[in-house]
Amino acid sequence: MITETQIKNRKTVATLFFNAYKNHDLETAVSYAASNGTFRYVPLGENGIGKINADEGTTWKGIASALIEAFPDLTNDVKSITIDNQGNAIVRVFIGGTQEKEILGIPSKGKYYNTEHLFILKINDDNKIEDILSFWDNWDWFQQIGFNPNAS
Repeated sequence: MITETQIKNRKTVATLFFNAYKNHDLETAVSYAASNGTFRYVPLGENGIGKINADEGTTWKGIASALIEAFPDLTNDVKSITIDNQGNAIVRVFIGGTQEKEILGIPSKGKYYNTEHLFILKINDDNKIEDILSFWDNWDWFQQIGFNPNAS
């Protein structure tokens, strides 16, 4: 059974993580993660699986950094944070920005996007994020930034 204190602490961790991300302070964001923390961005397939913060391989920090470089005004607007019965933080957030550089082979058309994401943060009893799982509508994102993956 999860306690009221655990609920409060886990909501705080999720809030602080997304605030740091909004402020492009990735060092602070990853400081809320366990040293062996993992992530999976489902719409990115195999390219969206890795460690939250590591010296090599696919990392959440690396993907976030690439997004900020391509979308310098990248921001997020957290709509809700709910703690489920297992203590996971379920975060509904809109992430958006104006594309200024290529990312993932997608050339910039200077368009703005704002896409709803669902994050599930597994937070341990030390109040560290052990795992990030995220979903969003990739097709909606593509349409908003003017990219058609089916175009030849």
